[in-house]
Amino acid sequence: MKILLIKRGAIGDLLMATPLIRQLKQRLSCDLDIVVGKSASIALINNPYLNETIIIPDQNFALKGILNLSRVLLGLRGKYEYVFVLDKHWYFNWMAKLIGAPVIGYTRDILSNLVLHKSVVYHDINRYQGMYYLDLLCASQLACVDYTDLKLDLTVMTADKLVVEEFIFQNKLTNYVVVVNSGGNNAYEHDGIRMLPLAKITELVRLLLDRGYEVVLLGSGVDINHYQMICASFSNSSRLFNLAGKFQLVASSYLIFRAQHFYTTDCGAMHLGVAANVLDNMTAFFGPTNPAHFLPDAWRSKVAVWHDESIYSPAYSLKGARQNPTPEYFTHIEPRQHLY
Repeated sequence: MKILLIKRGAIGDLLMATPLIRQLKQRLSCDLDIVVGKSASIALINNPYLNETIIIPDQNFALKGILNLSRVLLGLRGKYEYVFVLDKHWYFNWMAKLIGAPVIGYTRDILSNLVLHKSVVYHDINRYQGMYYLDLLCASQLACVDYTDLKLDLTVMTADKLVVEEFIFQNKLTNYVVVVNSGGNNAYEHDGIRMLPLAKITELVRLLLDRGYEVVLLGSGVDINHYQMICASFSNSSRLFNLAGKFQLVASSYLIFRAQHFYTTDCGAMHLGVAANVLDNMTAFFGPTNPAHFLPDAWRSKVAVWHDESIYSPAYSLKGARQNPTPEYFTHIEPRQHLY
């Protein structure tokens, strides 16, 4: 059996989908391929359960890239017995029909359901998103599903560890904390809606430095300028490191694993912490999103900090819809109360 998955991104979403990938492979012993956007594909590097990762430019998943996406999918026509669509928008279900195989996907409206062989209703923002990915396997009726098997797969190679260990050694880090403030900056979002306000994150860094920790600011290239504003408040500190864009994703996961503590917002890096199994040493700040949708119960109680339940909108997580005007999130978070 050959099965194709389709998922444009983002990094956190792909990591939450790795239990589905693992269970598909283990239960069906199938050839398993995925079509995925370039920026998020790094979450699947060395994934042992995938046969082929078909990487395409992120813009090809947008409506303006329909011709390019069509060419890719038509080139795969007739090669698969089933197609699983991991995105929720009806557009991707319709595009998946180009493969010429039964499509299993999500339905939020009539358009979504018209082309699906088997469907999963996506509507409950209080339910962990990883469960929804496993629902696709359940709906397909191809195999039984284990909803307790939620471990996130991210393969860390020796070379990745050596890069991090060299950095730790060269900079004489003995007691460091990793801080990530990158929610809402990715290939499909650019407004940082899930980031702590500059004053809050700067206060957190100040408190950590005052306690004698080395602080590592970790993120992608899009975080460089924002992190520079944080560093400007501590220009004389030799214990603050701006590593935005410096490490690849897997190496970043290992850097988080080696840290004394990990502070993050709801972003791809939070799922790196889950994959690295640092839940006992992790704090995740939430604002416009519900922690229940992005962390299973057992993990959420350990790491989530959320004070905006009364002002957030489920539509943001369900459909990407924003409130107008956007509420002020994170205002009730006091960094001093969350020092480990």
